[in-house]
Amino acid sequence: MTLIPDSTPNQADVIIVGAGIAGLSCATRLAEAGLRVLVLESSDVPGGRARSWADPGTGIDVDIGPHVLLNKYPNMRALLECLGTADQICWQTEELLTVLDEGKHLQFKVGGLPAPLHYVRNLPQVLRKVPLHHLFSNIRLGWRTMRSTPQELMSLDDQSGRDYLRSVGVSPGFIDWFWASASMAILNVPVEQCSAASLMRLLAQGLGHNDLAFGFPKVGLSELYAWPAIRLLERSGGEIRFNRAVNGLHRRYADVAGVTLADGSTVNAAAVVLAVQPTAIESVLPPDHSLASTAARFEPSPYVSCYLWFDRPLTNARFWARPWSPECFNTDFYDLSNIRNGATGPGSMIATNIIWSHRVAGMSDQAIIDATLDEIADFAPEARQAHLVNAAVHRIPMSVPCARPGIETSRPQVRQEQGLFVAGDWVDTGLPFCMESATRAGALAAEEVLAERGVTVSLALPTPVPGGLTKWLRRNDSAKGF
Repeated sequence: MTLIPDSTPNQADVIIVGAGIAGLSCATRLAEAGLRVLVLESSDVPGGRARSWADPGTGIDVDIGPHVLLNKYPNMRALLECLGTADQICWQTEELLTVLDEGKHLQFKVGGLPAPLHYVRNLPQVLRKVPLHHLFSNIRLGWRTMRSTPQELMSLDDQSGRDYLRSVGVSPGFIDWFWASASMAILNVPVEQCSAASLMRLLAQGLGHNDLAFGFPKVGLSELYAWPAIRLLERSGGEIRFNRAVNGLHRRYADVAGVTLADGSTVNAAAVVLAVQPTAIESVLPPDHSLASTAARFEPSPYVSCYLWFDRPLTNARFWARPWSPECFNTDFYDLSNIRNGATGPGSMIATNIIWSHRVAGMSDQAIIDATLDEIADFAPEARQAHLVNAAVHRIPMSVPCARPGIETSRPQVRQEQGLFVAGDWVDTGLPFCMESATRAGALAAEEVLAERGVTVSLALPTPVPGGLTKWLRRNDSAKGF
């Protein structure tokens, strides 16, 4: 940081750089605590990697890409409750997931038995695709995961998911059928390239809850949380400035920090929270700063999202998936006409995700649309007779950071030094890279900002603790959530 010896009064108590989930989560909490909060956003809209806008062809709200919530996201759900939009989530409780696998619709459900026995009801579905001995090859894995402490799971961070699964006896056939798809769908990275720690933390949660449910926003993401958060921020005396790119951090003297904007002006505050993705850190901090060095290790996982409008309804489903295959394109599909209560037009509006999209980077939008149409028709044959009214392709450089081996133990702490904090899905939240991690990071950053001012308060909700039989299998020293 450069020393700027001037006497300009503070323009805020806290500057938050970035108006994504983490930044707005932090900003609303600090403003409600009575601090003067200024949010600086480089674009002209809030939301970051979870935003929406009106499609120019239809006028209907579309997200940058479809996002899914889990009912085990306590911080995100608490934020929506605070914003008054919690009722804008459509929860899929009757089943967990429908998978289209070689023309067959496999429906997976949870519940009925205590965790981890709640998956037993899916055995007939699984055995249609996987021999029993392949399924049983996961017993050692499940037992070890349920018995492990969070610290023991994190010790696996130097191994890839595939290497670890094979080391504990999981059959290659089951890895290819299940774990390859799970890694791509949840971590957005191939199983042979993902951190075993990241993958096993997910397994620990999956084995520990018999009531998992997916939630789908009934409105665009910006209307779900971003604009409501800004309205709350402003009611609480905070301020947001759009089109304010930050290209440097400065410190005037020991207890006052601030930022330099792209136009050369400065804004001062007692604390700065960098609520930006890791690829943006290099534009704010010098390359020799420890946080900049850490951020440079985080590689983006890109994806492509398609939005397709049809002249007629195609399905009754809200959501379905396909097993991961490098020869296929999309992994998950959402018929938003069954989620958004008629706000999508008279026919089906289907959104899809092509995860880890390097393989389609050189394809034209039309080629991607054609391939997506074929994959939708595999699930909903009516699509072959339907007329495509409109289509849009969104190419997103980063969905989440890649959960590669070594990255979990590289995730930075929220408090970096006096007056400097970092928030985002990529900081050390005890969660995978997701909206819940970003929301929790914002709450943790708000706690640390207040603590530096002598105020001790708990704002971040803990990660869920596995229950059922899993709770009794866990060791006494693993009392915290994964």
